[in-house]
Amino acid sequence: MPTQTFYNLPFEKQERILQAAIKEFGQRNVQEANLSNIVNAANISRGSLYQYFSNREDMYIYIFDTLRARRAEYVKPAFSLYKKEPFLRFFEEFYLRDSEFLLQNPSHIELGKQLYSHAHGVSLGLIQRVQNRYREIFLVAIEFDKEHGVIAPEVDSSALTDLCIHFVTDIFIFQSLTSQLSISNIRQHAHQTLYILQNGTNPRAQEPCEKPS
Repeated sequence: MPTQTFYNLPFEKQERILQAAIKEFGQRNVQEANLSNIVNAANISRGSLYQYFSNREDMYIYIFDTLRARRAEYVKPAFSLYKKEPFLRFFEEFYLRDSEFLLQNPSHIELGKQLYSHAHGVSLGLIQRVQNRYREIFLVAIEFDKEHGVIAPEVDSSALTDLCIHFVTDIFIFQSLTSQLSISNIRQHAHQTLYILQNGTNPRAQEPCEKPS
């Protein structure tokens, strides 16, 4: 984490350093990042940087945690559906709000692409931390739905959880494959995919279950 010296800085300066680091780590992974680029973009001295962070990994983790906190705050309204509506309804809202936040902050997408394309060392640790948090949230809601007859008892909860975790990271793949990434096509893809998850491919599939009481 940053030193107290960093936290004593005016917010504007903290944000300038944060944005400079986001830009650099969005272009190069943590091992290859050039600290001089961060120093120049933030208009600080190199010595100052080491007064704020002990090393680049420490800075990287702080950036990651800060961005995750901002995303979590944006996604928070989706939790009004948590264990009140069927899991897949909650998950769709969760995913769309998360995607909307990323589209509004494209530098975060670039940072995520670097994170997932260099999944080792500190980056792997951060990925695992996020996935474990998702797993905890999703698995509880899936088991709740199974208990209330919303999800069939034979569904493998861990497999569905893992599928949803991978789904959340799809936006980083989409960004690489299309130049027309928008909340509209993300919404369409999410709705169609979750429809298949809910109804299967069997033409005799039943209507979606009612939400738990």
